[in-house]
Amino acid sequence: MQLYDADELIAKKREPLLDYAEHYDFTVPGAIETYDLVAQGLVLRGDIDFNKAHRMTSTRRRAWDALEHLSIAYSAGNPLDELRAFYPTVLEYWEVYAKYDRIFDDSPEANGRRVPHLDLYDFSYHQALRLICFGLLLGHSDLMPRWASILDYENEDPDILLEVLLAPFVPGRRPGVTYTRTLPYKKLQKVFDATPEKRPSLMAKYLDEWYTASRREGYHGLHEAPNFTGYWSYEAAAITWLLGIDDSSYRDMQFYPSELVDYARAQYSQDEAVAKLETGRIAANQPCPRGGWWWTPAKFASRSEFKQGDVMPDFPDSSYGATIWYWDQNQD
Repeated sequence: MQLYDADELIAKKREPLLDYAEHYDFTVPGAIETYDLVAQGLVLRGDIDFNKAHRMTSTRRRAWDALEHLSIAYSAGNPLDELRAFYPTVLEYWEVYAKYDRIFDDSPEANGRRVPHLDLYDFSYHQALRLICFGLLLGHSDLMPRWASILDYENEDPDILLEVLLAPFVPGRRPGVTYTRTLPYKKLQKVFDATPEKRPSLMAKYLDEWYTASRREGYHGLHEAPNFTGYWSYEAAAITWLLGIDDSSYRDMQFYPSELVDYARAQYSQDEAVAKLETGRIAANQPCPRGGWWWTPAKFASRSEFKQGDVMPDFPDSSYGATIWYWDQNQD
């Protein structure tokens, strides 16, 4: 995703509080530099026994920077097709970080301490939520299964909101048991429980209360800091698309990223997204429907190439559950 001058985006800015000099020029050039430095470091060091903590922290920085880049690009006015094209790279960076985080946790350097890739009980919850919402709203529902092992790692309690978003696209997920971060997200339960005709007014109320209810979240008041990327209720947008809610009564409300909802609806409906996913999945012990690269969340680093007719392997001892193989959109 390219770096724009302020003059190129000023008329397209989506977030009124975004300042190009203070926010955009602080976040984007630094992120691009991080991508290059980390890539060079991984190539130069290869798989040698390098300091595992450094490798973990550098790939984590790249993953976080990529999410911030994606977020500020939306606020700044980048074309949504650019964001859609960039999203698989963001996911790839998080998968690389997850790999090195596991290696670090398994090493003596960790001193037996294991922490989630994304802790759903602290401020990184909002990062997890953004990653999932962006994927759905940018037309990448088929990539949702790849987030499973990242979110599940060392997180014991499935979050209700995240599981509502993932359930249609990741078969076999456990239902959410709690709101790991309560406000503002728990207020969406009224939307989930309501009949379809009552959902628009309830979502409008949620948006009206969203910023005040977020006062204990890490993004609250961030417009005064250089790392501000925008105030958006991405979850309101994703749920609006997922449940097919009529947003005509609240699409112009503050904090509602209506352009993302329109973009998602132009790509697919929920039913169409699920149908697309079904054509690219196969259960273990079944013959491979087409030759190429496949992966499964039931095994870490599972990406493998199969020929048509090969029997897909099973991992019955996996803590994830049933082994389902997914067609990898990247066939390189």
